[in-house]
Amino acid sequence: MSGKKRKAAHSSHRSPRRNHSAQGFYTPFEQLDQHLARKSPPAACSIQEEKKSKALHQVPEEEAIFLDAMSDVIPLTKLQRERIPPARPTKILPRFLVQEEFEVYSHLVDLVTGEGPFELTCSDEYVDGAVVGLSPEILKKLRNGEFSYQDCLDLHGYNRDQASELVTGYVSEGFARRLRCILIVCGRGLNSKDKEPVLKHNLVTWLTRAPLKRLVMAFASARSWDGGAGAFYVLLRRNKGKAPFICPAP
Repeated sequence: MSGKKRKAAHSSHRSPRRNHSAQGFYTPFEQLDQHLARKSPPAACSIQEEKKSKALHQVPEEEAIFLDAMSDVIPLTKLQRERIPPARPTKILPRFLVQEEFEVYSHLVDLVTGEGPFELTCSDEYVDGAVVGLSPEILKKLRNGEFSYQDCLDLHGYNRDQASELVTGYVSEGFARRLRCILIVCGRGLNSKDKEPVLKHNLVTWLTRAPLKRLVMAFASARSWDGGAGAFYVLLRRNKGKAPFICPAP
């Protein structure tokens, strides 16, 4: 083949590239948009589902389960978000509760004012008495003579009326002097007409009734060296008043 023919054939091979370059730049992805348009688009998610999926990925597993369960809940309006007031308490208390509170209150008042009843423990010769509610330990100490008596009254030789007046004045004066423990010797009645301890029985009555019951907290038969069954330790209340005590009150 001659040189001219070889040159012509070579020029005929390259002619199409020259024509294509003349039309513009080389764009190999020019038909990509059309190729993607032929494929079916993925299922579109709603805005709420996208927010929900994002929220589920951002919170822990337990909260994600809770949010998933509450997804259908409609929030209350501002007017509906008011708190429900608690139920009003009943105006009338149950009868048994009122009675119990009244009894407790009455007992405390009697214990403070000295109007409460005395609890007595009696044997053949020995007698103990204390205001209801007093600690048993105090009565035990009084019975064992652990309270040193500060004054003593002997009723030997007096009849019942004379002894009553003496005991009332003596206990009242002891309370006014702020004494706490006194000793009253009443005898065992061995020299009486019927061999009965008249003053002893009456002394228990005087100490547990007005006006002395407001001043006495407890009493107990004395130990043998202080008179035994014929004498009483008497524990008086604490006198906290500043003014002198006068009995009976004017």
